[in-house]
Amino acid sequence: MSPEKQQNSKWAPWWVYLVVILGCNYGKQYLVQDLPVAVNAAITVVLVGALFLVITVVYRLIQGADRQ
Repeated sequence: MSPEKQQNSKWAPWWVYLVVILGCNYGKQYLVQDLPVAVNAAITVVLVGALFLVITVVYRLIQGADRQ
């Protein structure tokens, strides 16, 4: 595998992060709309961090399974 291709397989495509994070944030806004702004912002930061981690782990697991 070329070094460029190997480095690119480390991260999911940008649009995967975008679609999942925006979709989950939309759902979160519906559920926590009555909470104060500071709490809402804190939930958003934690949610985005967790989603970024989960997306990356799932993508790497899928990519690892494809290589074998």
